[in-house]
Amino acid sequence: MLDENNGVLVASEAIHAGIPRNAVYNFASKCGLEKVSPGIFLDTDTFPDELYLLQTRYPKIVFSHETALYLHDMAEREPIPIVLTVESGYHADSLKKQGARILYVKPEWHGLGICEVESMGGHIVRAYDRERTICDIVRRRPAMDPAAYGYALRSYARSGEKNLVRLGQYATELGIERHVQQAMEVLL
Repeated sequence: MLDENNGVLVASEAIHAGIPRNAVYNFASKCGLEKVSPGIFLDTDTFPDELYLLQTRYPKIVFSHETALYLHDMAEREPIPIVLTVESGYHADSLKKQGARILYVKPEWHGLGICEVESMGGHIVRAYDRERTICDIVRRRPAMDPAAYGYALRSYARSGEKNLVRLGQYATELGIERHVQQAMEVLL
């Protein structure tokens, strides 16, 4: 399991697979795995995948905005800090200590456009899809770096993977149709 998960051992996954709890913890101790948080161990020869580790510790988060742009190859550089979205009302005190930028959305918007993508460390994580991410950055344009904003829109416009119908549906649901149309009109 450690090898299959790129050097990360999640105790709950091992236990769910039928390995006794004490065997998991004995294995982690015997192999000198680093405990990165309760029930999550990292091989010391492995470079930590921060996105995967964050999502393993906090399963309700969804990577968004600049982080989602990077995961979808629509950004020029890795985002610092990591940007993620949770439902309004989510208690994120311990997440704030991790140094992430946390954005809150209505519960009915939280699940809109979630997809699975590969992180830089080769793990599968949840992020918003390209269309939801475009809607999110259009909604938060004043808070965006203008160069990153322009690069993201141009990358999306020339992408063969864009889905303009889905983009329009998301924009309607989020109440930003006119803003998305204005942003995309120039590029398409």
